Amino acid sequence: MKRIILLPASLAAALLIGGSTAALAAGGSTSLTVSAGSGLTISGAAPGTFAATLNGSDQTVATTLANYQASDTTGTGHGWNVTFQATQFACTAGTGQCPAGGDSLPTGSLLMAPETVACNSGTDCAGRASAPTVSIVANTALDGGSAVKVASAAANKGMGTYTFTPGQLGGAGNALTLAVPSYAYASTYNSTLTVSVVSGP
Repeated sequence: MKRIILLPASLAAALLIGGSTAALAAGGSTSLTVSAGSGLTISGAAPGTFAATLNGSDQTVATTLANYQASDTTGTGHGWNVTFQATQFACTAGTGQCPAGGDSLPTGSLLMAPETVACNSGTDCAGRASAPTVSIVANTALDGGSAVKVASAAANKGMGTYTFTPGQLGGAGNALTLAVPSYAYASTYNSTLTVSVVSGP
């Protein structure tokens, strides 16, 4: 004959709980170390060349300026700015009709239009990766003797890569214009354009 023993419900529950297996923990802590990249970098912005034919009057000629890229991989959040500076256009004595002692065009002859800026693919363009601000709002001389700030990323902004597109000045495709006086010598006048990215807004 089979015997059945009935236990109170509370005791049966206690037996079941007591017989369960305890949970085991696994895994552990981890971390992320972020190292600075190559820092503040800039590339591109190559200017074209100008050409003029003397006609007895002052004239303005135009040329291209290539797009350029600025990148902040410092990881500091200090912000940065881009500056343009061109030397005064000058000819060297003995080049063409350039006289002894050389000659130069007036300062303020080289103008650039305001540019536009866009975040590169892979830069999310928000928060600390927000795009820098264009700093010039009108056609601006680059050969005035001091660097011209053309764009600025505030502190904790501009942490990524950005492409700048020069504005249009002097006809489609041209971003730079140069004022050529009627009294220029028949020679080659040269200038060096320096484009820099430096820390700080």
